[in-house]
Amino acid sequence: MDINLFGLNWIDFILLIIVTIYMVEGYFLGFFAALVDFMSFVLSFVFGLAIYSKIAALLVQIFSMPQGFSNAVGFLAAAIIFEIIFSVIFKKIFYTLPLFMKSNPKFQQLLPLEKILGLIPGILSGLVLSAFILSLIIALPFSVYLKKSVTESRIGSVLVANTQVFSRSLNQVFGGAVNDTLSFLTVEPQSNQTVGLNFKTSNISVDNAAEQDMFAKVNAERASSGLSTLSFSEELAKVGRAHCSDMFIRGYFSHYTLEGLSPFDRMVAANVEFNYAGENLALAPNTDLAMKGLMQSPGHKANILGKDFGKVGIGVIDGGIYGEMFCQEFSD
Repeated sequence: MDINLFGLNWIDFILLIIVTIYMVEGYFLGFFAALVDFMSFVLSFVFGLAIYSKIAALLVQIFSMPQGFSNAVGFLAAAIIFEIIFSVIFKKIFYTLPLFMKSNPKFQQLLPLEKILGLIPGILSGLVLSAFILSLIIALPFSVYLKKSVTESRIGSVLVANTQVFSRSLNQVFGGAVNDTLSFLTVEPQSNQTVGLNFKTSNISVDNAAEQDMFAKVNAERASSGLSTLSFSEELAKVGRAHCSDMFIRGYFSHYTLEGLSPFDRMVAANVEFNYAGENLALAPNTDLAMKGLMQSPGHKANILGKDFGKVGIGVIDGGIYGEMFCQEFSD
């Protein structure tokens, strides 16, 4: 049977297997034992994120470890320690309940229900683990094929879209250790901030399909807000493509080039005429995540919905395992 008939891809199939395994495990463990596993995993992750930086600082100070590697080791150590602690605590609390039920004839009839209820924490455990794995794939420099398979999967795309904070947190922990790209990176439209990418690549190409996809999404956002749509400017798109390429090749992320040229300087140099102009930047795995991140930022959203703008040029450069660089260039 072709799973594509249901709009699923191979990532969806794997996710369904993971959730099914945890669902079956939840049934055989019963509600209380499965709930212990679920709560222990979630809390160990939360507490691991809360204190990994302190453990990492000690590792740097005592063993002179690189900061990125120390962050990864610190998080894993904290998560494992808290997993053990919470498992012991919750088992002492919850395991007495099913034992009481099994030894008390009055509650014998509830045991089948307790097993059925175990499906709930089992499913939740499978979903959380799946979100964790997918967030790592999106946040870290895995292959473009794998990233696109995740973002194009019916189930995976929903999990990723709703766990961007999850992805950014994992990136902060593991990013330095693997010299990664960010799952979503941007700087405010009026900012002169320059972010070092920790990588350089000249293995890049123009993604025209992504440019047109983002152009459609920009106009969809404007139309939904009752605004006139923008016309596509190839002149502005060339400005965006050139800047995206430059940032990949020289390993930086900023509205300003390393020589200090602003977006307006670059437009003037390209003989673009304008009275009003603006620029949005994003580094993300795909168009959907880039647009979602930009629309969640007030400054970038203001440009997308700007009433002074009549044209937009969108440059998208595919950087392979490092994701795609997006430049939205606006003018009147």
